[in-house]
Amino acid sequence: MSRATGLILQFVRCNAAPRTGEWQRFLEDVLLPEQRAVDGVRAATLFALRVQPAPWMPSVGFTHAILIEVAGGLAETLERLRAREAALREAGRIDRNHCLMVEDALRAHGRHANKPLPGPELHGHILAYVHCNDPRVEREWDAWNDDVHMPDMLDSGAFTGVSRWVREPRVVRGTNFLTLYDVGPHGVDVAVEKSAAVMPGLVASGRKHESHIGGLTVTLVRP
Repeated sequence: MSRATGLILQFVRCNAAPRTGEWQRFLEDVLLPEQRAVDGVRAATLFALRVQPAPWMPSVGFTHAILIEVAGGLAETLERLRAREAALREAGRIDRNHCLMVEDALRAHGRHANKPLPGPELHGHILAYVHCNDPRVEREWDAWNDDVHMPDMLDSGAFTGVSRWVREPRVVRGTNFLTLYDVGPHGVDVAVEKSAAVMPGLVASGRKHESHIGGLTVTLVRP
């Protein structure tokens, strides 16, 4: 199987809470199989937010994420996915309460770009949009991510793997980089605790880049 050269993130939700179970079956039985059949897609995997938002309360705006791994051309595969979804909608096969809130396209980036295929040992992800707050030192910050931060996070024992991604195309202002941490059977709660536990020591020893900042970060689990 070809390595993942791109990643398409679909942040989704059901806009009728009582129908969430039916909607999720639509994802599993209809949408994901159709996405996996698109040329250029090597995997499409459904994850859910570790803590689901309470109905009618403020939230991040989505409940689930579909991670679509691309082994072909990113832009071309994205267009084929959109065309497939349009055809499903025309045929009346899109659940009436399905909502696509955000769709991001990213390409594999840096030394940690070889993402393994999702298997049964993958229990979840910590998905983090990250940023260098001073564009003048972005190249230095980017190298720090590859050479220092990713090894430190893997050494924490929290994660079974990590991959880095960058928006394609990049936005002029805002967060362009994404780090995707793989979590094994110990689960995302333990992963959060282990990674957080090492951070004070890393900061004290000067191993955190002064321009590094995390943006939207969510914990995802297999539903």
